[in-house]
Amino acid sequence: MIYLNSRMFKIFFSKLIIFFFFQISYSYSNLIRDTEIENIIYGWSKPIFEVAGLSKNSIKIHIIADDQINAFVTGGTDMYLNTGLIKKAGSANALLGVIAHETGHIAAGHILKLKQKIRGIENKQLISNLMGIGLYILGTSKSNTLREKRGEYAKAVLSIGPDMVKRSFFSYNRGNEYVADSLAVKYLKKVNRNPRAVGIILKKLYGKELLVLEKQDPFLRTHPLTKDRMDYIDRITKGNEVVETKEDNALYLRIQAKLNGFLDAPGRVLLKNRGNTLSQRYARVIGYFRSPVFNKALKGINSLLKDYPNDPYFWELKGQILSENGYIDEAILCYEKSLNIITEAPLIYLALANLLIEKNQNLTSIKRAQVLLRKVNIEEPDNILAWHLKGITHNRLGEYILADLSAAEEFIRRRDRVSATFFSKKVIKNSSKNSPESLRAQDILKIVNTD
Repeated sequence: MIYLNSRMFKIFFSKLIIFFFFQISYSYSNLIRDTEIENIIYGWSKPIFEVAGLSKNSIKIHIIADDQINAFVTGGTDMYLNTGLIKKAGSANALLGVIAHETGHIAAGHILKLKQKIRGIENKQLISNLMGIGLYILGTSKSNTLREKRGEYAKAVLSIGPDMVKRSFFSYNRGNEYVADSLAVKYLKKVNRNPRAVGIILKKLYGKELLVLEKQDPFLRTHPLTKDRMDYIDRITKGNEVVETKEDNALYLRIQAKLNGFLDAPGRVLLKNRGNTLSQRYARVIGYFRSPVFNKALKGINSLLKDYPNDPYFWELKGQILSENGYIDEAILCYEKSLNIITEAPLIYLALANLLIEKNQNLTSIKRAQVLLRKVNIEEPDNILAWHLKGITHNRLGEYILADLSAAEEFIRRRDRVSATFFSKKVIKNSSKNSPESLRAQDILKIVNTD
């Protein structure tokens, strides 16, 4: 195929890079959120971010509900981890090795540099193809022999172009992987973690790179795997070993059990978790909850709370079990107990606020929900559900301008420009000229018009 202009090359390269480097074939609808899992992973990751020279709150970790092993970064602040990676890592160390590696990509600015590299490669591709086209045009000479030779040269140049580009790209990408590995080892040593963790996932996947693409874990395509790379990691980490603590192991088993419980088939969860360890009991409760076998789920979570009465996540799970079975008042008490133990938990605020609104028996419940939702707005300003529920509380309390402003906030985040514009104009019309509500509505209109 002959590429005639740089625009066509950009289309080609956007497809190539997405397939081979990012592998972002995911819909954002399968991103999952969970307070316990996020708190554990951030607790492990933030020291790594800090020693990498990154603000510990600047990196956002997103969890994708996908059973394949993969992790990648986009932009300068977003890291994505598949649930398959978390579940199959086998240890906190293995998961941290991948997180440290991805942190290396962010700290080294590889995404920005990759974009610059792509532009350079595009230009090389364009030159090689123009050479081929030029030779092809010259090949229309009257001399049959000369025309045939030049035609062959042209075909050769045109076929070499894409191959040269791919080799140049992959060579550059392999170099980035070595840099990220080296940085990951450095970070892990600084936080007194096992530096050999960088190679754990690679060793798990070694030998699978020859499988057809459909059967490969995406990690193999986004992180080129070679024996030399594994040897390099072994060499630079020789003599450095930090044993995983019992606490880390217990935390890892909990998040693994929770993901298995909520994402695997309930029958499979119950079959595989017949023992009496904490993680097995945890998974079993979730399995019964999803089956659904309410009585066994409730009995199981009560048993866990008897043994661990100050565990906020067990209270959260009991709240979820009760609320989804219609026991709203009891569920509210469970979420309140959870928040008495863990004070900073936007997702639990959100769950409790939702129940308080649903209860709707008095203004006290609505006002309490509103306070919780303000906290969510501060800590997670892009949480769409929080803005939606906040709008409901304002409506229930007769605060219609604030309800319209919450709707505008919600729709601007949904990228619904028409609805965001409608509610913003409504706020401006019904509020004082320089009021905070009017000024914010004007800001939203500016975002709509410049987005």
